[in-house]
Amino acid sequence: MTENGERTFAFARKLGADTRLWFKEVNTALIKNTKVFHVGSLSLTDEPVRTTTFEAVKLAKKAGAFISYDPNYREPLWENKEVAMARMQSMISYADMIKISDEETNLMTSYAEPKEAAEYLIGIGVKVVAVTLGAKGVLICNEQGSMTVPGFESKVIDTTGAGDSFWGAFVSQMIKNGEQPQEYTLEELGKFARYGNAVASLCVERRGGISGIPDEKDVLERLKNK
Repeated sequence: MTENGERTFAFARKLGADTRLWFKEVNTALIKNTKVFHVGSLSLTDEPVRTTTFEAVKLAKKAGAFISYDPNYREPLWENKEVAMARMQSMISYADMIKISDEETNLMTSYAEPKEAAEYLIGIGVKVVAVTLGAKGVLICNEQGSMTVPGFESKVIDTTGAGDSFWGAFVSQMIKNGEQPQEYTLEELGKFARYGNAVASLCVERRGGISGIPDEKDVLERLKNK
C-alpha cells in the first residue's frame, strides 16, 4: 500500500471456487425475489462462472429486478487487455445501472473523458451511470444530463472499498425511495451520490474494505459538512 492509501493486487486463483460456480448451484429462488441484482466483471474471466453469471442476470431481469454492474479491471486475471475489454463490455446491454472509475472509461467505451463515456453508455440504453473521480467526487448521468457531485475531505488511510462503499450506499438510497432507476430525476440521483460520497469518505479513513464501512450516524454527521 502506498503512502496515500492506494493499494496493489495479487491473486492466487487458478481453479478457485469463485471461477467454478455452476448455474445449477445457484439459489434461483433468491434471485427471483430480489429488487437489485448486482454483478461485477471478475466473474466474467473464466468458465463455468461466466455462463452462470449471465444466466443469473437474465433470470433476475426476467423477475423484474434492476441490474447493477460494477466492472473492475484487474490486469493479472485476464489473458490480455483486449479480451478484458470485450468481456467487460459484454454485460453492458443487460445493465440498468453502471458504476465505473475514471480509469475504466476507455475500457468500457471508446471515450476516455468521463462525461463522454457516461453519455455514450446512456445512449446505448443504460439508465444511470456513475463515474467515480477519486477525491473529486463522482459524475452522475442519466437521460436528463449529467452533474458532478463533489466529494468530502478525508484523512485517507486505505482506499480499499471506496468505490464499493459509494455504490452500495448510492443503490441503498434508490431502493429506500422505491422507484426504478429511470424514474429518478438527475437532482434526486445527485442527492443519492452525495450520500454515497459521504460513506466512501469515511470508509477510506479506516483500514479494510469491510471493516471500514461506517455506521449511518457517522454518515449523517458527515453530510452536515458542506
